Amino acid sequence: MTAQPLKGRKILITAYDLEQSEHRGIAVYSKSLMRCLHEAGAEVWLLTEFFDKLSGKGLKNLPKRTQSMIQNARILSSLAQGRLDQPLNIWQRKFRLARKTKNFGAYFRLLINIVRRPRSYKSRDLNHFHLKELYDNPYVRVERLSYLENVAGIVSAPEIYLASQLAAELATQRPVRIDLSGFDALITTCPLNISPQKVPTFIQTIHDLIPLEYVAHNEDPLMFSHRLQACKAARRLFVSQSTANKFSAHIHRFHTPRSPQRKNVGDNSLETVIIQPPSLHFPSWLTEDGGRIADLLPISHLLKDDAFMTSMAIRKTSSASGALTPFRYFLFNSSVEARKNLLFLAKAYAESNLSKKGIKLCVTGKLKGDSYSKALKDIVAHEPGIILTGYVDESSKLDLYLNALGLVSPSLVEGFGIPVLDGACLGMPTIASDCESHIEIQSLHDFSEHVLCLDTLDSREWATALQAVANRNRDLAKQPANSRRERIARYIKFQTGFTDKLQEDLVTILS
Repeated sequence: MTAQPLKGRKILITAYDLEQSEHRGIAVYSKSLMRCLHEAGAEVWLLTEFFDKLSGKGLKNLPKRTQSMIQNARILSSLAQGRLDQPLNIWQRKFRLARKTKNFGAYFRLLINIVRRPRSYKSRDLNHFHLKELYDNPYVRVERLSYLENVAGIVSAPEIYLASQLAAELATQRPVRIDLSGFDALITTCPLNISPQKVPTFIQTIHDLIPLEYVAHNEDPLMFSHRLQACKAARRLFVSQSTANKFSAHIHRFHTPRSPQRKNVGDNSLETVIIQPPSLHFPSWLTEDGGRIADLLPISHLLKDDAFMTSMAIRKTSSASGALTPFRYFLFNSSVEARKNLLFLAKAYAESNLSKKGIKLCVTGKLKGDSYSKALKDIVAHEPGIILTGYVDESSKLDLYLNALGLVSPSLVEGFGIPVLDGACLGMPTIASDCESHIEIQSLHDFSEHVLCLDTLDSREWATALQAVANRNRDLAKQPANSRRERIARYIKFQTGFTDKLQEDLVTILS
């Protein structure tokens, strides 16, 4: 879109998932949302709960402008670091601990937290600062905060997401109220138990109902149910038809939308199914001339360049060093948790015997201190072909996608499935589970030619599919530069189309 239909609109976006230590699916969606709204002319602001109240007589005696500079720097620093080593469900765990131990002290401390939690935020409780006020600021140059180029300012509501989670744990649903005078709309990037006041438009994004349908998920079902209930009073964006169907069947029986449409109901509801854009982003110099896409040689420490890897001596040591050879590995790019079914994939990979042919399985994602991650490490100790990279930055992720032999995603359930969409847009061979959201992606455009959906009942079937993909695509490594250029050109075309469609849907639901 070249027009700016949202020019003059001041829109607030929640930063809950941008605050986490890993930027995964919903954080990717948040960034796409901000970019589309900004390009449509909207003034985009970010709502964070990070706020560091200055303490100490010395700091409090500083001029107000100096205090603001320090506070704003601390907010941006928190966004740049994320919640390091802090579990997302810390309060839910405290509830369980208190119930199990029946410890009076635990109950007492929990009661204090509940009593002290903010129930509402008045306008004076919020801290605003405009990014234009930051002259030559270092944080706008931090890769993790690159999304700030689409953001006009930050609104800090101390502990608002914590307060909403605590309120959602109570037997009676009472969303946290927040006065958003001066804004035209609030859009949440995931369901939140909040009730915005004095703002004309309230939109909630619903990605899935997984905490209600998969017991191993780490979120309390009561808390998540109340978050979903809070969506009934809002307009709604569903990231897949599957999620829309589940919400209609189990939460709010309106209809299962396929395009934006108004309902003649009291809450002025508007809801639609959207398709979010893929997550990879290429440097502008690479894509300036659509007819002449340049190659993008891998620079990540995880990959050696093509000429370097042709040496047999290097290939013999690559397994020990953990180096990956372009087009000689499968990529798993998701968080490490039971729902992602990674243990099943590791078993299928071992059964394929591809490691003996030098074809590896690359797993990105931060291992946790739980039994599932421990079981994965035990398997990797006996299967040298599986490479655990940990969480990777955007540059390394781009290299891993462009040089992968294929993508694998055996998830038991997904709200959407960004990795599968990325693989399909690249034209990369992609093996995915047969959950409904993956099948939806497979049905788009020509994606059925690149995405194979299999059930996850038989690991040998996946082993066979891995072998078949490896055999059919063994020539990719012979001309790696051409393979990468073809993937980049195809990806840019689809990314543009998906971005334009999301922007169009956002304009419709905000109108």
